[in-house]
Amino acid sequence: MNLLRMIAIQKKSNPKKRLSQPHRNRLLFYYNLTIEGSGVKHPPLFYFMKSDKPLALITNDDSIDSYFLHVLVEEASKNFDIIVCAPEEEKSWIGHAISRHQKLCPVEKKGQFPCQAFALNGTPADCVNFAIGNLFPRDPDLVISGINLGYNITLPMILSSGTVGAALEGSLLGVRSFASSMSLPVENFEEIRKNLGKVEGDIAESLTHAAQMTAQYANEWVQHPTQEGLPVHNLNFPSNYDGKEEPILSFAGSLRLGSLFQKVENQNYHQLVYRPEWLEQNEPEIGSDLWVLEQGKPTVSRLDFADLAGRKHLEP
Repeated sequence: MNLLRMIAIQKKSNPKKRLSQPHRNRLLFYYNLTIEGSGVKHPPLFYFMKSDKPLALITNDDSIDSYFLHVLVEEASKNFDIIVCAPEEEKSWIGHAISRHQKLCPVEKKGQFPCQAFALNGTPADCVNFAIGNLFPRDPDLVISGINLGYNITLPMILSSGTVGAALEGSLLGVRSFASSMSLPVENFEEIRKNLGKVEGDIAESLTHAAQMTAQYANEWVQHPTQEGLPVHNLNFPSNYDGKEEPILSFAGSLRLGSLFQKVENQNYHQLVYRPEWLEQNEPEIGSDLWVLEQGKPTVSRLDFADLAGRKHLEP
């Protein structure tokens, strides 16, 4: 059945209701993307129209090649139908940035995921906005961003995080959104980052547990009515997570970071240098995300970015 036939059937069944032009354009784009030259026998467009599984967009800020992303997709595919759209290269510490002048060009990554996947030459928030507007046959039921290499706890890191920024874009578009991150040993972090998140042994096992729990948590919440405001569920897992405990509800801790930029030796420029001791030397508030993670437990903070609107100052 081709696209025009599908539209004709819809029109015949409900002659007073017409597909909007943006919807027609989206269907046509997706039809061309998946049919012409793809060799797909049963286009994902029609599969998603028939499937009972919730439809998920999965992204990250560590790039489409991140092993942490692949593990999350593998586990989440048991609960959801998925389309992946992630940055073509690492876009950490970029928050909710949206590209103003970048010419965005999605590239399909065939055979690399158990679902359709696209690399985009943009930010994590770009990936969410672009995918929902151009790659999906309908609005997704949820957005999952992660799993991030390293934690995203306390307000300074949450507000700087590309992982959280992508989830925030999903929430701004009215979609249930989740950000997921996993703490890593400080001494191994840079090596893991250079290896695109490829880990083995105990850390790999913890990563699998974190991916399973992220999918389980998101699947539970997608059954609930959509929340008011701009909620983002921010999950963080310890590096030795065994999968036995569900994330403990917490709040985003406060933390004052020092200057992020340090002069590079024998060079005439400064570069961002993150110091883990900022967290290690801080006395966390009991019940905060930092406090829970320091207990070796998984944590989730249900952030609501609508609080930034300043409404509380107008309340009596």
